[in-house]
Amino acid sequence: MIENHFTIVVPAYNCEEWALKNVRSAAKQDYDNYDFIYINDASTDSTAKILKELNSLWDSHKGSTIIKHNITNRRALPNLYEAVNMAAPGSIIVALDGDDWLANRYVLSSLNEVYQDPDVWITAGSYIESIGGNVVRPRVDADFWEGNLRHKEWTLSHLRTFKKELFQAIRKQDMLDSDGDFYKFTWDRVIMYPMVEMAGPKHFRPISKIHYVYNRNNPIAVDKVHRAEQLRIEAELKKKRPHERLKRLEISELL
Repeated sequence: MIENHFTIVVPAYNCEEWALKNVRSAAKQDYDNYDFIYINDASTDSTAKILKELNSLWDSHKGSTIIKHNITNRRALPNLYEAVNMAAPGSIIVALDGDDWLANRYVLSSLNEVYQDPDVWITAGSYIESIGGNVVRPRVDADFWEGNLRHKEWTLSHLRTFKKELFQAIRKQDMLDSDGDFYKFTWDRVIMYPMVEMAGPKHFRPISKIHYVYNRNNPIAVDKVHRAEQLRIEAELKKKRPHERLKRLEISELL
């Protein structure tokens, strides 16, 4: 079996309460061929201090570990954009929010089985909510691919993984708000709409296994604090011109 290369990317802000669970879930994966990029987005709490105390978790990790501390708060999308471009060529990106965590130590091993198929470029997965244990799975049937998928029910959720080069094929202007800066919120739709459009049913895989724990305890979650702005961006994204289906994905060899 091919051991694909993964890069776990964590954009985080004020996640002191969940940093241990988050980092431990990544560091303790039963898989060797992966890197870890954590961007602390100018947190005002103890996130930075806790990260320093967690350095020992990576002592046995065979891949590279990058912990970056921003001086100013940039929000998730530009941090994700930077981290993806830092990842090794050909890497599969695993997008993990700083206040959430991977469901178990076998997530990367499970994903590696999915990516044994070279036709897979992107996945959307299933998660369990930290409060109440509600499970949410992707609902992608044949009708999903008919017409404009941006107008369908949103179902492209955690855990999101994708090949680096697919992300790099997104038109950058489609990641920018009317002020010319990256969208401040709703990064999931900003990147998933174009990537799934470019991949199409041949290269997209929904995953029913629970790979992710979605934290419902965070009081500064976007849907709690910036809901109006979130809805504005969602409406704007639905009006954008869809990306055309890609015939092939040019993937460089890993360094």
